[in-house]
Amino acid sequence: MNIFRALSQGDGSISETNVTSFFSYILNENNDYSAPLLLLILDEIESRLDEFKVNNVFSLSESNIRLRARDFKSKYSYGAIPEFRLQHDGTIQDVDILVTITDRTTENDCCYLLIENKIKISALKREQCTEQYKLFNQIDDFQKTVPVISILISPDVDKFSEMLEDVEKENSNSVWLKWSDEKNNSIVDILKILMSYEYNSEISPMNSNVKYILKSFIDFLSTLYSSKGSRNNFSVAGSEVIEETDVVLKGETYFLKRYDNNMIRLFDKNLDLLDRQVKPVLRKIIEEYRLGIDLECRPRKKKNTQRLGKEVIRGLKEYKVCITKA
Repeated sequence: MNIFRALSQGDGSISETNVTSFFSYILNENNDYSAPLLLLILDEIESRLDEFKVNNVFSLSESNIRLRARDFKSKYSYGAIPEFRLQHDGTIQDVDILVTITDRTTENDCCYLLIENKIKISALKREQCTEQYKLFNQIDDFQKTVPVISILISPDVDKFSEMLEDVEKENSNSVWLKWSDEKNNSIVDILKILMSYEYNSEISPMNSNVKYILKSFIDFLSTLYSSKGSRNNFSVAGSEVIEETDVVLKGETYFLKRYDNNMIRLFDKNLDLLDRQVKPVLRKIIEEYRLGIDLECRPRKKKNTQRLGKEVIRGLKEYKVCITKA
C-alpha cells in the first residue's frame, strides 16, 4: 500500500503543506540519508548555475559519495525548517523551506536555500520568490556574504517559468526544479539516485520503513505531478483515467475525466486540475447540452457525483456522435 496515495483517494488530498513538511523532514540532519540527498540537490543546482560551485562553497576533498557525505556531515551542520516566517518592518513572507548550512568549526553560515514548493498551477504567484529573496536580504540575522539560492519546486508546467524569470532579475542564483519530468533531472530522479546508492551499498543502509516511505513518495510524485501525461492515461493521485471527454462552457474548453476508482475530475484546456466542485458543473452541462439526464436515481434520492459524471461523459459522447452524423 502507498500511504501517500491512500491519503489522497476520494475526497481526500495531499496539500502543499503536507508535501512541504515531508520534504523538509527528509532533508533534516537527523536522517542518515540527508547528507547524500542534500549533496545531490546541491550538485543539481551547480549544473544549472554559472556562479555557484559546490567545491567553492564547501571544503570537500572526497569524490566517492559515501566519503563525500561523511566529510560533509562532519564539517557542516544543516537544518531544513518548514514554513519559515520572514518578517521585517511590518512585511511578512513565509518561505516553504529554509535550509541553512553552517560550518561546525567557525559556526558561520555557508549557504542558504529558500525553497518554494508548488503543487497546483492555481497557487502560482509570479513575484513570490522575488519578494522572499528581497525580504530575506533585509534581515540582519542572516549573513550577507554567502550564497542565497532561490529554489522553486513545482509540477512540470511551463507557466511556472514566470516565477523563475521574475526572481532571476534579483537573484542570479535561482533555479527551477520539477517534482517529476521527462529529462531525468527532477526531484523524483534525485530520490531515485539516492535509492540506487543505498541499493548498491554506496551509502549507509536505510531501514525498511525508510525505504518504503521514500519509494512511496517517489511513486506518488511520479503520478500526481506528471503534468505532461497523455490525455489517454493522465493520472491523479495514482488513479488511472478510464473515460474522458472535452466540453465547452461559455466559450471555455474543459475536460471531464473518470478514474478507475470512479472519481470524477474537471481539468482546464491546459489539462491542469481545477480545484472546484464538479457536481454543479455537471448540472450546467446537462442543462446547456440538453442531455436529458435525470438528476435523481429514484424519488428524492439524488445521484452522487460519480454516477452523474459517468452518465454526463457518456451523454456528451453520444451528443457528439449525433452532431457529426447530422
